[in-house]
Amino acid sequence: MMKITEKSKKVAGQIETKISLIIQKYLTPEDIGFLTVSAIELSGDLQVCDVFVSSIGGPDRFLQPLQKQAKKIAHDLKVELGLKHKVELRFKEDKSVKHVEKMKKLME
Repeated sequence: MMKITEKSKKVAGQIETKISLIIQKYLTPEDIGFLTVSAIELSGDLQVCDVFVSSIGGPDRFLQPLQKQAKKIAHDLKVELGLKHKVELRFKEDKSVKHVEKMKKLME
């Protein structure tokens, strides 16, 4: 579990606002489907960032292309946000959407 500091909360918010636009520079909807960044978890030392994403195409479609471009995306974030170090990006499937859909079906 990542330690959360006030600074990491602030930077995570900045990453959340910028990352979708940066991803669009390197990947198109044809590559990854229509991607939604649902949450950002940033370590207290600002070195590791978990990016939770979902897409209509499913994780097998978007996780690998995102990981291939992770270093370029991280570099752009470093430059745009004026960070001292490049952040290691770890793209992860946001499973909460599937959980909600499953619960809705059970309640019908």
